[in-house]
Amino acid sequence: MTEKFNNNENMEAEDNFLVDLFDDDGNKQTFEHLDTVQVNGEDYVICIPYKEEEDDEVDEVVILKIDGEQDGESVLVPEEDLEVLDKAYEIFKERNAELFDFED
Repeated sequence: MTEKFNNNENMEAEDNFLVDLFDDDGNKQTFEHLDTVQVNGEDYVICIPYKEEEDDEVDEVVILKIDGEQDGESVLVPEEDLEVLDKAYEIFKERNAELFDFED
């Protein structure tokens, strides 16, 4: 079974990049949306778990495929294909090289 997430973006100015994701059981986790990239004609959301206290190091990047809409909200699903995930991450790194320090 594929776990699906509903995208529920906060609309407050200071939280424009925060996204609440809900799993099939209704559990919520907040992520910071960094970018949306396209691979093979499909859109992928690049985000990191949101932390109220900023620190310099991020150890987890989440890449989710936009898979249509449900009840007026985007449905995001995990991508299983490692080649697609690698390509999406490479595109993200190229587009954001000036904003982030990436470790290889």
